[in-house]
Amino acid sequence: MQSEELAVEASPNLWVKMQSIALAVVAIMLSLGQWNDTKDAVEVIYESVITNFTNELEYEQLEQIKVGQTHDYLQSFMGVAQASKPSKIDPAVNFFYYGQDKYLLTVAVKAERVVGYSIVALTDSFSAAVPYTELSLLDTPMNSQDTEFERYFTDFGNLDYYAESHTLGRNAMFYNLLLATVDYGQMAQPAKQAIQSLNHQLNMGSDVQAEALQPLRQQVPNTFALSEIAPEIMAEALLTQFEFTAFFR
Repeated sequence: MQSEELAVEASPNLWVKMQSIALAVVAIMLSLGQWNDTKDAVEVIYESVITNFTNELEYEQLEQIKVGQTHDYLQSFMGVAQASKPSKIDPAVNFFYYGQDKYLLTVAVKAERVVGYSIVALTDSFSAAVPYTELSLLDTPMNSQDTEFERYFTDFGNLDYYAESHTLGRNAMFYNLLLATVDYGQMAQPAKQAIQSLNHQLNMGSDVQAEALQPLRQQVPNTFALSEIAPEIMAEALLTQFEFTAFFR
């Protein structure tokens, strides 16, 4: 009980300190007659606090991304990607990667148009909502999705992951939805073992029964992809462990 009380008290104290800092900055800048600089300073402090202790700014920014946008428009609010590579399945598609501490964003572009994107949660608290569904990353199991999954994709070695594709309905433009659990260093051991077992069966040429997928379908996804292009292309867009480390670690 004592530790719970301390945890509850820590947050108000932190906010009081941050408010004091903000007020001090405002007072100093106002005394110097620098109102524009004061506004900028307060905005920086506010955004820093919100970003460090919540995910709201990131959620709001990512919710602006839509399939069908021009690449130029997306760059106007997301900036320039840190890395890119072409698709081997469809060479007309290029993948652009935005790495942040909390998430990895991949944008698929064809003819200067956004044809798909994916978000990988990189922290335990980044529960971004999955568009057109009732699901959230790191919160709702894959088998909670109300459409039947059609195909699955998996690998073990270059990148440990399991992904399954769904076709969404008319209200969602019949987009393809990919739900996945992907290991960039945070996957729980039972899920990793289930992926390893599944890939071993596939490599041995065994028929994989639906029951064998249940341990993986019960996992909460840390990744989703929404696209109008084939789901295998969005699965191909996943960076290998080596690529992820080279670009973003």
